[in-house]
Amino acid sequence: MTLKSKGVLLLYSENSKLDYKRLAELSARLAEYYLDVPSTIVKLDVVQENIRTFRYEDGIETIVWNNIGRYDAFNLSPYDETILIDTDYFIQNDNLANYFGSNQDFLCHNSSYDVTGNEIFRHNRFLESGGNGFEMRWATVIYFKKNKHAKKIFDTWRTVYENYGYYGRLLGFRRNPFRNDFALSIAHNICNGYANTNTFVHNLPAISTTDSVIDYGSNNWLIKYNLRNSKNIMRYKGDLHVMNKKCILQTDVYNKLWNSV
Repeated sequence: MTLKSKGVLLLYSENSKLDYKRLAELSARLAEYYLDVPSTIVKLDVVQENIRTFRYEDGIETIVWNNIGRYDAFNLSPYDETILIDTDYFIQNDNLANYFGSNQDFLCHNSSYDVTGNEIFRHNRFLESGGNGFEMRWATVIYFKKNKHAKKIFDTWRTVYENYGYYGRLLGFRRNPFRNDFALSIAHNICNGYANTNTFVHNLPAISTTDSVIDYGSNNWLIKYNLRNSKNIMRYKGDLHVMNKKCILQTDVYNKLWNSV
């Protein structure tokens, strides 16, 4: 019997203000260590520039945001089974490795939570804040196999991107900037009969851009956050989607994470 190949895939585009390649290298290093599989990093060509505003604790910054092409992951992956992760998702244990060999063809998160308790993602249950019933999916972490069903989801994801304005009007969400989470949500629902299936059994752990990782050691994150207008510090252990990428790139936290494995 031929053994199935498995690995981690990371996609990035260049950005003048955020070094996504450096983030990808760190994320891949951690993934290889904790999941005991190889990783592949692919640089995507810039096909469309979005503008995105990031809200930090000390102010607001608007940057060019190159986030198109994640729908090509199926074709870009060299593995039979792939875990696709964002470059700002940092693995800290082997939990995701348990999905290799899954009976499912495609898995993603249908819920994200802020580990600080801020509940900042409570409005992201649906694509439109009024609750139009179209459930949200997250493109941050995805498991997929190289088969027809997974390919159909990625192909539909591309189709949604190419017709994003139409879907925005149909479902009532903002059509600018393009969001992979929204496009995946639509494709995933269409290809799974609008059922809440083919999702991870655990929720996506994250911190928002207004929170910061201020230190790291012994597999523990030290996080500074605001809760009800009060500044707090907490420790957290586990995988983490760090939406405030600057707090990783512009501090010695990067080197501490790099040297931890």
